[in-house]
Amino acid sequence: MRSNSYKERLLTGERFLATAAAWFLLFVILVYLAGRYYTIIGHEMFLVNHMVIETAIVAVAFCAALMSWYDYKYKHELKMLILSLTFCLVAPFEFAHALSYLGMPDFITPNSVDKASTLFIITKIFLAAGLLIAVMFGERIIVIHKSALIPLFSALTSVILLYLVITNLSTLPDMYDLAAGSQTKLKIYLGYLVLTMEAFAVFWIFKKKRIASKDFYLGMALIIIIMSDLSFTYYSSPYDTYNILGHLFQVLSFAFIFKAIIDDAVGMLYESNKTLEMQQEMLAEKNQQLQEADRHKDEFLANTSHELRTPLSAIIAFTEMILDERTGTLNETQKDYLDEISDSSKELLWRINGFLDLSKIASGKTVLYKEEFGINNLLEEVSRELKPLFSQKGLTIEIPRPDGQLKFWADREKTGLILANLLSNALKFTAPGGRVTVETGVDELRQEYYISVTDTGIGIDPVDQEKIFQPFQQLDSTISRKYRGTGIGLTLAKKLVDLQEGSIEVMSKINAGSTFTFRLPARKYDEVQKEILT
Repeated sequence: MRSNSYKERLLTGERFLATAAAWFLLFVILVYLAGRYYTIIGHEMFLVNHMVIETAIVAVAFCAALMSWYDYKYKHELKMLILSLTFCLVAPFEFAHALSYLGMPDFITPNSVDKASTLFIITKIFLAAGLLIAVMFGERIIVIHKSALIPLFSALTSVILLYLVITNLSTLPDMYDLAAGSQTKLKIYLGYLVLTMEAFAVFWIFKKKRIASKDFYLGMALIIIIMSDLSFTYYSSPYDTYNILGHLFQVLSFAFIFKAIIDDAVGMLYESNKTLEMQQEMLAEKNQQLQEADRHKDEFLANTSHELRTPLSAIIAFTEMILDERTGTLNETQKDYLDEISDSSKELLWRINGFLDLSKIASGKTVLYKEEFGINNLLEEVSRELKPLFSQKGLTIEIPRPDGQLKFWADREKTGLILANLLSNALKFTAPGGRVTVETGVDELRQEYYISVTDTGIGIDPVDQEKIFQPFQQLDSTISRKYRGTGIGLTLAKKLVDLQEGSIEVMSKINAGSTFTFRLPARKYDEVQKEILT
């Protein structure tokens, strides 16, 4: 909690003065120590230290240029584009400044202190002007197409400009008076101009009522740059302690700028992650609501089905009693009406039982009772119940009898229910005069039993073959569809197959019939015996 409030104070600027004061105190102490222990560093030692520091500065500058360009590419903030252009200009000049010191191999033209000083002050002017423009005008959004060429164009411009400066150095004003052994007045005045631009950029940032994290770090970087440039105004010799101190502050300032750019990029990722987290929470909540609604739906279907079964069973029972000749004599019209009532009631009971089975499977209340049984006997029982419906519609049902009794190890009742649903589906979608064939066997290679139901019906388009196993789905779902049904038969069949760790598949063509095949795992004799014992 303390860290959050601290961060909030930083963002509102309340801690800025204290932080700036701490850095200023550090600056005063270091300047005092540099003056108290003022020394001219050995030429070779200075070049080594200077080259290490400048390498770090150039590396950070290039990283800042690339990071700010990537940030601009995705957010299109003018500030990031200006920072990218600025550091693309600064990095080559900073590197050339390091190579131009006396003692380093000549860089394009003979090296000198004036050459190094000239490149140095140009670098500082570019940096200060770029930071000031970014701070003042960078809040805008600007979209530039083919922005990938921007860093390349900027770096190329910097190299060309650098070459022109170095080759025309003799025509430029001197920045170091070799005879006096000190900086020229122009160099000092330009230094103060740089300080003024940097100070104005700091003022522009912190005049805001609320300061973003990236602006805070950018403001601190500007303050440290000011300290760096103040250090440079003190030095008399290019190899003294003030010069080294100025370069150290410059490294720190570049690090703060890099931190500001990274914070902006990371802030964008943080905001994206927060949005994704919120959306994930909303989706989880909606999913919970859907699951709850689905549970209520299953409970409603189960309760309603139970409530409907009792009166429906009574209707079927009393209808059969009335049809029994022992209860009285009926004329043919009455018998036809009662037969219609009985058939419709049984069909309705079949559908209600399907809803109940689906509800049980969905709630995880379905229990498997596996046993060994002869598949021929099961086929005979199921076909006997459905043959009157096939005959009534004028369909032929064929069940080849293989030699020997094929033994299945599965839940007999549920396997029969799968077969009944597949036969009912074939009955529904096969025109009068058609044929339905049932085949059974063992796939030795896959070690599975299989039962297939083939019809000569309307067929299924390949793009629709996945839909037919989804709940309440039919290929023709309009109210006036030709084929009646609730669309749960194949769904129930698939769920019962999945429950027994099997699989179901369909092969079909439009107007050429369909073949539904479901497979159940075969068990070896020793596995069967082990399961029986357990």
